[in-house]
Amino acid sequence: MTIRHPSKQAIRVRAHELYLERGRKLGHEIDDWLQAEYELTQLPIRKLSPDKTTAVHFQKSPLVNLIQTAIFLGENI
Repeated sequence: MTIRHPSKQAIRVRAHELYLERGRKLGHEIDDWLQAEYELTQLPIRKLSPDKTTAVHFQKSPLVNLIQTAIFLGENI
């Protein structure tokens, strides 16, 4: 099976949607980009899952959580 990676344009579009959903708040560009990238790479894999009865819920990737923690700690030093 070939793994397809989303195009930068597809990631950009989804990241912009996340930005709009957030109420156009600035300062979350990296979060939105990483979340969009995660969603676009994980959703196709989850669709192939044999258990089709499970609803797909997106969670932040561990990388997004790590970056947010590092930023938080950096601001509080």
